[in-house]
Amino acid sequence: MAVSIIDGTLEAADLKRIRGKTRIYRSLTFKLRDGSSKSVAKAIVHEDVAALLEPGNSGRFYLYTAIDHRGIHGVRDDRGRGVFAYSKAGETMMLVTAGIGVAMLVAFLAMDRISIWPILCIVIGIPFYFLYRQTRAEATRQYEGDKGPSQVPA
Repeated sequence: MAVSIIDGTLEAADLKRIRGKTRIYRSLTFKLRDGSSKSVAKAIVHEDVAALLEPGNSGRFYLYTAIDHRGIHGVRDDRGRGVFAYSKAGETMMLVTAGIGVAMLVAFLAMDRISIWPILCIVIGIPFYFLYRQTRAEATRQYEGDKGPSQVPA
Protein backbone atom coordinates (compact mmCIF):
# COMPACT_ATOMS: atom_id res chain seq x y z
CA MET A 1 0.00 0.00 0.00
CA ALA A 2 1.52 3.25 -1.07
CA VAL A 3 0.77 6.75 -2.12
CA SER A 4 2.69 8.86 -4.59
CA ILE A 5 2.51 12.13 -6.46
CA ILE A 6 2.77 13.05 -10.12
CA ASP A 7 3.58 16.67 -10.98
CA GLY A 8 2.81 17.31 -14.61
CA THR A 9 0.21 17.51 -17.33
CA LEU A 10 -2.38 14.87 -18.16
CA GLU A 11 -1.87 14.06 -21.83
CA ALA A 12 -4.42 11.27 -22.32
CA ALA A 13 -7.25 9.71 -20.33
CA ASP A 14 -8.69 6.53 -21.81
CA LEU A 15 -11.95 5.87 -19.94
CA LYS A 16 -12.94 2.20 -19.97
CA ARG A 17 -16.09 2.08 -17.86
CA ILE A 18 -18.34 3.95 -15.45
CA ARG A 19 -19.75 2.09 -12.44
CA GLY A 20 -21.87 4.27 -10.19
CA LYS A 21 -19.57 6.96 -8.81
CA THR A 22 -16.45 5.13 -9.95
CA ARG A 23 -14.56 5.71 -13.17
CA ILE A 24 -12.22 3.01 -14.44
CA TYR A 25 -9.55 4.14 -16.89
CA ARG A 26 -7.61 1.84 -19.22
CA SER A 27 -4.73 4.24 -18.89
CA LEU A 28 -3.81 7.75 -17.86
CA THR A 29 -0.71 9.25 -19.49
CA PHE A 30 1.14 12.15 -17.91
CA LYS A 31 3.94 14.37 -19.14
CA LEU A 32 6.05 15.15 -16.10
CA ARG A 33 7.52 18.57 -15.45
CA ASP A 34 11.01 17.23 -16.23
CA GLY A 35 9.83 16.24 -19.73
CA SER A 36 9.57 12.49 -19.15
CA SER A 37 6.33 10.53 -19.44
CA LYS A 38 4.48 8.24 -17.03
CA SER A 39 1.43 6.05 -17.54
CA VAL A 40 -0.94 4.62 -14.97
CA ALA A 41 -2.83 1.53 -16.18
CA LYS A 42 -6.23 0.41 -14.90
CA ALA A 43 -6.73 3.43 -12.66
CA ILE A 44 -9.81 3.62 -10.43
CA VAL A 45 -11.04 7.15 -9.76
CA HIS A 46 -14.02 8.64 -7.92
CA GLU A 47 -16.29 10.76 -10.16
CA ASP A 48 -15.42 13.95 -8.24
CA VAL A 49 -11.72 13.49 -8.99
CA ALA A 50 -12.43 12.35 -12.55
CA ALA A 51 -13.99 15.74 -13.26
CA LEU A 52 -10.47 17.23 -13.13
CA LEU A 53 -8.88 14.50 -15.25
CA GLU A 54 -9.15 16.39 -18.51
CA PRO A 55 -6.32 16.04 -21.04
CA GLY A 56 -4.28 19.23 -20.91
CA ASN A 57 -4.94 19.81 -17.21
CA SER A 58 -1.70 20.29 -15.31
CA GLY A 59 -0.89 20.25 -11.63
CA ARG A 60 -0.37 17.68 -8.93
CA PHE A 61 -2.06 14.28 -9.11
CA TYR A 62 -2.22 12.10 -5.99
CA LEU A 63 -2.02 8.36 -6.58
CA TYR A 64 -2.62 5.36 -4.35
CA THR A 65 -1.95 1.66 -4.66
CA ALA A 66 -4.22 -0.56 -2.58
CA ILE A 67 -4.18 -4.34 -2.19
CA ASP A 68 -5.77 -5.14 -5.53
CA HIS A 69 -6.06 -1.86 -7.40
CA ARG A 70 -4.58 1.58 -7.95
CA GLY A 71 -5.94 4.95 -8.81
CA ILE A 72 -6.00 8.67 -8.23
CA HIS A 73 -7.51 10.02 -5.04
CA GLY A 74 -6.84 13.72 -5.45
CA VAL A 75 -5.93 16.52 -7.83
CA ARG A 76 -4.68 20.06 -7.29
CA ASP A 77 -4.37 21.77 -10.63
CA ASP A 78 -2.43 24.85 -11.64
CA ARG A 79 -5.66 26.85 -11.88
CA GLY A 80 -6.25 26.53 -8.14
CA ARG A 81 -8.89 23.82 -8.24
CA GLY A 82 -8.53 20.87 -5.92
CA VAL A 83 -10.51 17.77 -5.05
CA PHE A 84 -10.05 14.71 -2.86
CA ALA A 85 -12.21 11.59 -2.89
CA TYR A 86 -11.27 8.10 -1.74
CA SER A 87 -13.85 5.32 -1.79
CA LYS A 88 -14.53 3.20 1.30
CA ALA A 89 -15.91 0.37 -0.85
CA GLY A 90 -12.98 -1.96 -0.13
CA GLU A 91 -13.27 -1.44 3.60
CA THR A 92 -17.02 -1.99 3.56
CA MET A 93 -16.63 -5.10 1.44
CA MET A 94 -14.14 -6.61 3.91
CA LEU A 95 -16.39 -5.87 6.90
CA VAL A 96 -19.29 -7.56 5.10
CA THR A 97 -17.05 -10.54 4.27
CA ALA A 98 -15.98 -10.90 7.91
CA GLY A 99 -19.59 -10.49 9.09
CA ILE A 100 -20.79 -13.19 6.72
CA GLY A 101 -18.00 -15.41 7.98
CA VAL A 102 -19.05 -14.91 11.61
CA ALA A 103 -22.72 -15.55 10.76
CA MET A 104 -21.84 -18.71 8.83
CA LEU A 105 -19.61 -19.93 11.66
CA VAL A 106 -22.40 -19.44 14.22
CA ALA A 107 -24.89 -21.21 11.93
CA PHE A 108 -22.55 -24.13 11.29
CA LEU A 109 -21.72 -24.50 14.99
CA ALA A 110 -25.46 -24.46 15.83
CA MET A 111 -25.89 -27.38 13.41
CA ASP A 112 -22.87 -29.20 14.91
CA ARG A 113 -21.05 -28.84 11.62
CA ILE A 114 -17.88 -27.09 10.59
CA SER A 115 -16.67 -25.67 7.31
CA ILE A 116 -13.55 -23.91 6.13
CA TRP A 117 -15.56 -21.16 4.36
CA PRO A 118 -16.54 -19.10 7.40
CA ILE A 119 -12.97 -19.30 8.70
CA LEU A 120 -11.63 -18.10 5.34
CA CYS A 121 -14.12 -15.22 5.27
CA ILE A 122 -13.03 -14.09 8.72
CA VAL A 123 -9.30 -14.56 8.03
CA ILE A 124 -9.55 -12.57 4.80
CA GLY A 125 -12.07 -9.95 5.91
CA ILE A 126 -10.51 -8.66 9.11
CA PRO A 127 -6.86 -8.10 8.05
CA PHE A 128 -7.79 -6.76 4.63
CA TYR A 129 -10.21 -4.29 6.24
CA PHE A 130 -7.32 -2.82 8.21
CA LEU A 131 -5.06 -2.74 5.14
CA TYR A 132 -7.68 -0.87 3.07
CA ARG A 133 -8.29 1.49 5.98
CA GLN A 134 -4.57 2.14 6.35
CA THR A 135 -4.28 3.02 2.64
CA ARG A 136 -7.23 5.42 2.87
CA ALA A 137 -5.75 7.09 5.97
CA GLU A 138 -2.37 7.41 4.27
CA ALA A 139 -4.00 8.93 1.17
CA THR A 140 -5.93 11.40 3.32
CA ARG A 141 -2.78 12.44 5.21
CA GLN A 142 -0.90 12.82 1.94
CA TYR A 143 -3.51 15.09 0.36
CA GLU A 144 -4.14 17.20 3.46
CA GLY A 145 -0.43 17.56 4.22
CA ASP A 146 0.48 18.81 0.75
CA LYS A 147 -0.46 22.25 -0.50
CA GLY A 148 -0.13 21.76 -4.26
CA PRO A 149 2.29 21.69 -7.12
CA SER A 150 5.88 22.34 -6.19
CA GLN A 151 6.32 24.54 -9.22
CA VAL A 152 3.80 26.22 -11.41
CA PRO A 153 4.86 26.63 -15.03
CA ALA A 154 5.16 30.22 -16.29
